[in-house]
Amino acid sequence: MKNSGLEFDPIDYYQKILKDEVNVNATKQIEELTKVSNIDTSENKILAKKVYQAKKKFDEQSKILSRYKILRGFLIFLCVVCFIFGIVGIVLLVNDNSSLFPILATTIGFSVGLILLLIILLVLNKKIKHINDTVLSYQKEYNKQLALALNNLEGLKNLFNYRQFVNLVNNSNTVISLDYEVSQKKLLMLENIYNLNLSFDINESILDVYSGNIEKNPFLRVLLNTQKMKDVTYTGTRVVSWTETYRDSEGHTHTRVESETLVAHYSAPAPFYSDNSIIIYGNEAAPNLSFSRFPSGISKEDDEKDIEKFIKKKTKKIEKKADKAIKKGKNFVNLANTDFESLFGALNRDNETEYRLLFTPLAQQNMTEIITSKEPYGDDFAFIKRKKINFIYSRHSSNNIRFNYYYFSNYFDYEKLKTDYVTMMNKEFASLYFDVAPILAIPLYQMHEAGIYDPALENEQITLFEAEAFVNHMGENLFAHSESTTRQVLKISRLHNNKESDVFKVSAHSFKAVSQVEVVPVMCRNGRIYDVPVTRYRYDPLVKESNVAITKIKENKNYLASNNNDSTIYRYHDFASCMLGDNDLNEGEDTSFVNSVRNKYNLFK
Repeated sequence: MKNSGLEFDPIDYYQKILKDEVNVNATKQIEELTKVSNIDTSENKILAKKVYQAKKKFDEQSKILSRYKILRGFLIFLCVVCFIFGIVGIVLLVNDNSSLFPILATTIGFSVGLILLLIILLVLNKKIKHINDTVLSYQKEYNKQLALALNNLEGLKNLFNYRQFVNLVNNSNTVISLDYEVSQKKLLMLENIYNLNLSFDINESILDVYSGNIEKNPFLRVLLNTQKMKDVTYTGTRVVSWTETYRDSEGHTHTRVESETLVAHYSAPAPFYSDNSIIIYGNEAAPNLSFSRFPSGISKEDDEKDIEKFIKKKTKKIEKKADKAIKKGKNFVNLANTDFESLFGALNRDNETEYRLLFTPLAQQNMTEIITSKEPYGDDFAFIKRKKINFIYSRHSSNNIRFNYYYFSNYFDYEKLKTDYVTMMNKEFASLYFDVAPILAIPLYQMHEAGIYDPALENEQITLFEAEAFVNHMGENLFAHSESTTRQVLKISRLHNNKESDVFKVSAHSFKAVSQVEVVPVMCRNGRIYDVPVTRYRYDPLVKESNVAITKIKENKNYLASNNNDSTIYRYHDFASCMLGDNDLNEGEDTSFVNSVRNKYNLFK
């Protein structure tokens, strides 16, 4: 970090230094990539202009064509109405030939209908055909110009990869650095030094992952697909009727039919899926402290008065908690900084001494500023510390944690691509930075160096974390059971290592929705109980197992992909894979697979 005096003030440091610096670096990055690609930006400007012009003409003629088709539809409707009017006139004329109205109806109906039909056949249809031919001509021209413009940028887009974001972060003046791949060493450090349990639940699958350091302490950023069972309420109805006897005001006896629509509800579990990002950060500072805090509930729209009201209300609750703790001899003492105590809200902390050691007055001030900041995300994070491991969850990064370079595949305009590239990089950096901002807010974390750990063996080509992210990157439906009606949760295990690749077993967990009827007894207002059918879904678990082979690849100088469009080869980070299904990979097939990877990407191991 620059010696700016703002090192331990994450919000000010981002606003005053990093925001502009990242924007400049992202601009330089796309300009450097443009030079390497050797694309002709002047030619692209001309080509893009032709695309816009062709698209404008196509859209204009399409709108005209649409209006004429609507007019034709309206005239066809009028024509049909007129002929029906004429037919009605003939019927009336047959029954009563003395009246003038049937004659007029027949004459006007058929005359106007015939005129409209001639207009449709002789005028409108020809006009529509002519305009349609023009539209097809403009569409052909648009497709031609679009193909030329897309081809013009192909060399640049072939250079895009996840490393651009890694390089952007590493070239910025922060204490954050990213790795090109998740190393086994870093995972073993988190496991052995910081006591992290590296396994996720059977209902959690890694969609994306990367690792890095904050100062000299390791962290993982993981995007998880999580499946949970939640009750869904289904509704069914039944109409029942009965006859009842009653007396009127004069004492006479009558019968009447009454009815009621009975409504029944039935609750049953169903799978729900959500994508959530997690920062997993190891630090040995305050090693005995655990706590949890969740978003306070204040929003970006709240003004100072709203926040003051929130703090005042929360402070009263905290003071009551402190009083009860004193009476019961429990270890909870509220801080003097009521703003921080109320907004951060880690009231379940279990070590007051280490809590104060971690949250110094500066750390409290920084954290309060993060929580109350309006931009870019406000208070959307949860912070859970368990001894030496810290977990940060945020809403803003729950959909994506990595620069999505595939987004630009359909861009044909270089200037727009350049602008959007810089914008996306700025957003991705901000997303990461404010994910770790609560960690950056604590000076003690930045001053505490990581423990030393040197694993005796680190020979795996790809970690299980990245391998699981890879198979999700290939597409979860590729591994789906044929009867599955829900999303898949993919879990992997390593089968064996070949000379050139690793073979993994992928278990796809999902459900089959089976419709069935439940009978629910419901009381009617006639005093009787009726069975009401409720149709609901039962979710039967499914598992399908498949094999994949994954190999490490190393980029050459230009990183350009070749024209070999082998759809059976997938890429994620610096790894390539192929789907094996139920098969394994022998030595000869292993070599063939790696050769296919080299041919596709012009890469070598």
